[in-house]
Amino acid sequence: MTPVVRGDAELAAIEDVVAGFGVRITADPRGGAATLALGGHEVGLYHRKSLASVDGDLRLLSAPVLLEGGRWLVPVDALPRLLGPLLERPVEWRPAQRVLVVGEVKVPRISVSTFVTGDLARVVLEASESVPFRVQQESGRVTVAIPRDLLDVSFQPVRLAGGIVESVQFLGGRDNVFAVQLGPRFHNVRAMEQAVPARLVLEFQGPPSPSAGVAHPAPPRVAPRPTPAPTEMAVRTVVIDPGHGGEEVGARGPSGTLEKDVTLALARKLRAELVSGLGVQAFLTRDRDVEMGLDDRTAIANNYKADLFVSIHTNASRVAGANGSEVYFLSHQASDEEARRMAQREGSAEELFTAPPGSALAMILWDMAQAEHLEESSALASRLQEELAVVTGSEERGVKQAPFRVLVGAAMPAALVEVAFISNPEEEKLLASEAHQARIAAALRRGIARYQRDRSARLGVAAAPPGGR
Repeated sequence: MTPVVRGDAELAAIEDVVAGFGVRITADPRGGAATLALGGHEVGLYHRKSLASVDGDLRLLSAPVLLEGGRWLVPVDALPRLLGPLLERPVEWRPAQRVLVVGEVKVPRISVSTFVTGDLARVVLEASESVPFRVQQESGRVTVAIPRDLLDVSFQPVRLAGGIVESVQFLGGRDNVFAVQLGPRFHNVRAMEQAVPARLVLEFQGPPSPSAGVAHPAPPRVAPRPTPAPTEMAVRTVVIDPGHGGEEVGARGPSGTLEKDVTLALARKLRAELVSGLGVQAFLTRDRDVEMGLDDRTAIANNYKADLFVSIHTNASRVAGANGSEVYFLSHQASDEEARRMAQREGSAEELFTAPPGSALAMILWDMAQAEHLEESSALASRLQEELAVVTGSEERGVKQAPFRVLVGAAMPAALVEVAFISNPEEEKLLASEAHQARIAAALRRGIARYQRDRSARLGVAAAPPGGR
């Protein structure tokens, strides 16, 4: 399967995907429709429509289906939801590895363990079968690439004490990269590979003792004790969405500061805060200046199986002196006129909720639009606003609801944050400041940490590690 890009969407020819599975494809090019049938199951596709049917039930897609040269192109992130019921087997799209997995596929499993003593930090990557390990030392970190099409990696970022190694994180990508962030006490690293079991051992040493070179009796070597495995946490993965990008610059400040640049800077800082401060995985929907479709942003969060989705924006108003932060969560109706105007500026989803009352489509759209996560989204938004208000002094603006298109379809609690008014000259100046950006990112991290602790208490699982406040 070789995906193609049309606009902002990544599509795949369904004929190539289902080849060899015995799927019968009946196409009606004139009517702009095609039916895939297998074993009593049917999937309906419709040219230039962001809808498909699975055994009679409608599914909202992140981009329209296209009929090109007799081939039906379908958004790749929709393939699991369409083909799973059709093939009666698990289907998973792995965006980090660019692979569609159909059925139960045996792939190498990678486990990671860490050990710390006073002058040594050890990181061990063990594989269930032989895999290539490629080690590279970079500025401030050591990376390990495992270039295999598929890997089974169940690993959450960990922080290590002692100052030799700060953290270990799985970054993914085509080469399945692990990153070891070096600490201030790091001196050198030694890599050792073992064949049975397939294992890579990285030993990170601290600075030499001040008495190095003076002969002393060697003390008995004490076997390092393994770091306890982390307990399951209520929030493990967060996807951060920097608003706008590319030609879609967003709001512009009086001095020319662009919303798209501020949101990307804030998102990068928040990612660092979450990884180092809470020990969770954090991903960005975009890490450079590119334009993205609103539906694609939550699709990325769904593909990462994120526990939280936070979209970052800056506010704008014609009212002179408008200031402060606002945090929104999804609703099919705006909480007030100002919230409705805000949703229209950032991208409204009102048209999705205008299907005839009681229709199956209206119900499906609302079900996909976060109804089951409404309470948790409200709790997340409240914690974020409470912490931001400490920095921005805007308690009275509070938490609001609006039909933001970027929140539709998120399969997890989600919030949209308007961190400040870029239209206000004073707040524009602050938003362009690295120091103030750091204060905002820290406030958002504190809000997520409070939400995590609250949710952990409700679920009876582990909360954030110390330092999350």
